[in-house]
Amino acid sequence: MFMQFSAFRKGIFPMRLHRIDEIEKYIAEQRSVSLDKLCEVFQISKVTLRRDLDKLMPRGTIEKVYGGVIYVAPREAPMDGLISYSERNIKNAEIKDKIARLAATTVENNDTIYLDTGTSTLGIIDYLTNLSNLTIITNSILVASKALAHDNIKTIMLPGIINTRSASAVGNGCQEYLRRCHIQKAFMACTGITEHGAANASPEEYEVKKIALEQSHIHCLLLDHSKFDRSALMVYAPISGFQHIFTDEQPPEKYRTLFVQYKVCVSTVSKVDLDRGNG
Repeated sequence: MFMQFSAFRKGIFPMRLHRIDEIEKYIAEQRSVSLDKLCEVFQISKVTLRRDLDKLMPRGTIEKVYGGVIYVAPREAPMDGLISYSERNIKNAEIKDKIARLAATTVENNDTIYLDTGTSTLGIIDYLTNLSNLTIITNSILVASKALAHDNIKTIMLPGIINTRSASAVGNGCQEYLRRCHIQKAFMACTGITEHGAANASPEEYEVKKIALEQSHIHCLLLDHSKFDRSALMVYAPISGFQHIFTDEQPPEKYRTLFVQYKVCVSTVSKVDLDRGNG
């Protein structure tokens, strides 16, 4: 019995520690990765993976998000504050889907809408399948690609230079084309919101967002609760610049006061929907 235990200590246990180190290294290289991908790469079950991640968490280098993990070591933080699209895409995924579904209820037949680059706005497409004569204008490669599956949607992809971090088109060509568009509703995303307004981390995206709002009649902002009181490099629109806010929880009191002051309609996902999504 003692020999077997000693063999375990000298063999399998160190192997597990080595695997945990390798998992940490892999996550650091990828910046964000799904649980399924980790299981595939390291040839382990999800039960084993979760145990390894629990051992890794105290190091403070990773954060669990819905469906995966992200690397959060300060030295790996992007200098411009712009988180990669793949990293954002798995964070709060279920909540963002509920917010997108709520926002989609305001889209009507014959609408021309703008869908901003962002993981919150991307999900809106899934809930537009019953509408007719719908046109979507976007600078998001992911939005345009997803819309291809829907015959009822006419998609206009703005031209420009590809920003690989946001998976979007930016630049003068994108801006000039957008200035010629007539848009009923713009569905916008943000890096964060403060009492000064909705902000984002990319100067290139800032210009496109500003023009999208200028060319549209109704302005909608989609954001989850984590975006409140989060500042970013550039404020692209004041709170008064939106007619609708779609979110998952009641905003903090100071924002509710501002929303009332500026007559901004706030719609929140019901607790029933959130519970159903997490069940």
